[in-house]
Amino acid sequence: MDMWDLKKWRRKLGYSQFEAAENLGVSRAAIQHWECERTPVPHAVDLACEEIERRWKRRPEFGPVVLVYADEPMWPEADCPSRVLCMQRELYPNCEAAMGRACRLSATTNFSNSLIIDPDGGVVWSTPELMHECEKRSQNAKGVSGL
Repeated sequence: MDMWDLKKWRRKLGYSQFEAAENLGVSRAAIQHWECERTPVPHAVDLACEEIERRWKRRPEFGPVVLVYADEPMWPEADCPSRVLCMQRELYPNCEAAMGRACRLSATTNFSNSLIIDPDGGVVWSTPELMHECEKRSQNAKGVSGL
């Protein structure tokens, strides 16, 4: 990540230098130094920016996004009659709509290996994260706490 990538990242997320510094756990001066190329952006900061952006994309209003899933597990059992895997992809205007659909589908038997991805193909919600969120929502709907 160079100074231009850092500025582009910060502006994409709508962060001021102060907000970026706060989210990265560094001083505002560090952001200024990196953006003026006084010092190079550390690799750890590059990785942190990627993760912060991924979490930023999980906002309910972020979109458009695509829900991708299979109709059976990727590695079916040897006695599986079809041995053919069908991948489904559904476009949604935002994360909340895709998450709602994923949670409804998670209660069915033909929903496996699900992901929510952004328009560039980046993973917003991985399979374990998506299933955990659906389970959490299901428990909250039932009034169960502790997850």
